[in-house]
Amino acid sequence: MSEPTPTKQEQFWSSDEGGGAYTQRNRVDWRKRVPFWEDVLKRTMPRSVLEVGANAGWNLSAMGECYPLAGPLPPKLVGVEINQAALEEAQRAGLDVRHASARALPFRDGEFDLTFTAGMLIHVAPEDLPTVMGEIVRASAHWILAVEYHDVVEVEVNYRGQDGLLWRRPFSKLYQERGLRLVDEWDAGAGFDRCRAYLLTKESA
Repeated sequence: MSEPTPTKQEQFWSSDEGGGAYTQRNRVDWRKRVPFWEDVLKRTMPRSVLEVGANAGWNLSAMGECYPLAGPLPPKLVGVEINQAALEEAQRAGLDVRHASARALPFRDGEFDLTFTAGMLIHVAPEDLPTVMGEIVRASAHWILAVEYHDVVEVEVNYRGQDGLLWRRPFSKLYQERGLRLVDEWDAGAGFDRCRAYLLTKESA
């Protein structure tokens, strides 16, 4: 599958001035996120995980630290990222992070037990959001997790003096409108900058 023409947002986050500067400005101590991921993995017990918008791989590193929690064999942990510098940093850390647009994920339907985003959907423009969320749902066999800024309605937030780059949204509601069932929601806590976590499933109650 060929990648689509980059959107304004993808051009910004793939650039050195946008995504590159963000990665250097917002260094994450991924060890602070280990308790969060231990909880998620105990709930979902996935054998395969996809992070859409993996940046330098901090979430995948934290998840890897949690195993062999979910079994004796290491899980399949994969990420996609559009910023080349962040992608290369993740690969240097030994992570399986690949270049791909979230609008056209290069994976089979239901290839992963769990697909998730952390601070990525907030940067997707309203006109592209249905496609991106649809791809995330398509690639999941069971679980979907969103760790994002929340609001009861869509609210655009000026990002460092620029418009069209950041939105708070009711992500739980938006996923439920796609037929998913909400399992739980909670404040993500340490290491996630006031984000709210939403765990949803494709399975009915």
